[in-house]
Amino acid sequence: SCLCVCASPISPGDVCSICRMTSFDGRTLASSAASAVPLLVHGRRRVKEGLVDEFKERFSSLAASSTRPGSGIHAMFAFADHDDPRVFWHVFWSAGASSFAHDASQQESLAAYYESSEQDPDALDCYGGWTEGLAAESAANSSVTYRFHAPMAGFVKADDAGLIPEGPPLFGFTKRYVKPGCMDDLASSFQTVSDLWRAKVPGILGASVSRDPDHADRVHDLRLFANHDAYLKHTDKSDDALTAAMGVWFANYDTSRPFIGEIYAPDPNDERLHKSSVTSSPAPPIGLTSFRLGAPEMLGPIPTGEQRKA
Repeated sequence: SCLCVCASPISPGDVCSICRMTSFDGRTLASSAASAVPLLVHGRRRVKEGLVDEFKERFSSLAASSTRPGSGIHAMFAFADHDDPRVFWHVFWSAGASSFAHDASQQESLAAYYESSEQDPDALDCYGGWTEGLAAESAANSSVTYRFHAPMAGFVKADDAGLIPEGPPLFGFTKRYVKPGCMDDLASSFQTVSDLWRAKVPGILGASVSRDPDHADRVHDLRLFANHDAYLKHTDKSDDALTAAMGVWFANYDTSRPFIGEIYAPDPNDERLHKSSVTSSPAPPIGLTSFRLGAPEMLGPIPTGEQRKA
């Protein structure tokens, strides 16, 4: 059966028609559902024709009020797609499932602007500290498919895990193909890398891999850096143990197929964000779309360390 909270009958590797997730051959979701850790939600939403300007104004207003210090909502922002002005990429970052659920209740006032329907729903990917209760409540909204990801490896730091570094942060939501038969090796080797990151770089707030619900040979790679300095330190070439571990992990990716996804950063034009940080031979084709935090077209306030303070 499906190992998500819906427990629908499906075979291993098949996609559940209800929650849209995949049976993970015995891997449970308990670690994700039980962890009181931050929750990140990402995806594209379509806005109805003729309502774009009104949507922008309403979203910006809600984002500003929702992300005040102590609210539990660390970030709420959106960018118009570079090719389709009626499609907006959304990012939510909350202290946990309860904070997100409270914030989501306010978003009912945005529902009228979205084009998605029960017959043609938008999809949002959820990473980190989601709960069974949140998943069950989200399933009641049939016009949106929330895909709750079970981490194969990695971590998302709880808000009390040390001091809060200064921002602005960098968000990376990417999808990468894995070589045939290498999924388990990818998970184990990435856990080694993420353990080193967590121990050595306090500014790495989240790093995880999870299976793509639509492609059996692809994973979602989540990265959350507190600031640009943390991003630079995650590939410290002077650290022999880290460099070696990253090489073992990276060898499991199919570098003949493109890395795709979205990056949100203060300086998305930094060329280091658009090429492999591990290898240059053979370098995988990179198809990442980037958005600049703080740009005039950004909807919502730029996230900083202030929003994470109680």
